[in-house]
Amino acid sequence: MKIELGTATISKDQILVKLHDKQSELLKVTKEELTPNKYPKDYIEELNNNIDKNDYERVLDKFKSMDSNIRSHEQLHASLAQTNGGINYTYQVGPDGKMYVNGGHVRLDTSMPSDPKEAAFKLGQIQKAATAPDGLSAADASIARDANLMKIKLALQEDNQKII
Repeated sequence: MKIELGTATISKDQILVKLHDKQSELLKVTKEELTPNKYPKDYIEELNNNIDKNDYERVLDKFKSMDSNIRSHEQLHASLAQTNGGINYTYQVGPDGKMYVNGGHVRLDTSMPSDPKEAAFKLGQIQKAATAPDGLSAADASIARDANLMKIKLALQEDNQKII
């Protein structure tokens, strides 16, 4: 079988040979693109050598400091009032590949005793636990505010009962 293209005539075998050659070229390009070590070793070493060691240490120190501060912050909360469970931390991978704490919370026991004096004492503990650490978070301030409002409500209820 022959195909006429203008003035040229190409046989079926010639077309198949050309298609095979093109397919081989495409496979070669694909294999080169998929090679895992696309960059030469010298290029990677040059990238690593361009990292500023002072910046690396500064960032690593920030991760370590943040981890330490958050742990002590949450432990102080937990030490000043009854809790429901342990401290929950969130983590982030640091530049050295290790996990560092970048957030945390502790669930304070907010169940109230039926005795108003015990309830007021417990609310005082919750308020103290929420406001004790430096760097008061929005959640800490909200908990302290709510505990204070509940103490005021208890005091008003006691006053009303004394009047009746």
